[in-house]
Amino acid sequence: MNARGTDFVMYEVSDLERSVAFYRDTLGLSLEELLPEFSWAEVAAPPATLALFDPKQSRPQAPAPRTGGATVFLAVVDVPAAVAELRAKGVPIVVDAFETPVCWNAVIADPDGNLVGLHQRKDGSWG
Repeated sequence: MNARGTDFVMYEVSDLERSVAFYRDTLGLSLEELLPEFSWAEVAAPPATLALFDPKQSRPQAPAPRTGGATVFLAVVDVPAAVAELRAKGVPIVVDAFETPVCWNAVIADPDGNLVGLHQRKDGSWG
């Protein structure tokens, strides 16, 4: 096998509409694809895509969504300012903004408890 790279990261969610609203309206990511018949949505998180999947909507007998696996980190211009904005919107802040020698980080939670990291490189690069 020769893996060529990452096509997308997927989070399982319990309410597709609520999750799309969170990632699109609260975090400001662009909705790329919405396929309700497949319980699937994709939002742009360049250079990758974040896929949202509601397993119970497409398969009622499926187990509850699995959350808390991998964490997607979104590049932002100013982590402390992003945390302040999201806190004002009622978004749970799991790890408040903190500084390392090379970057700023924070971690928030989506409506299902999936972790979403916020990341700001000090050299201004991203991706």
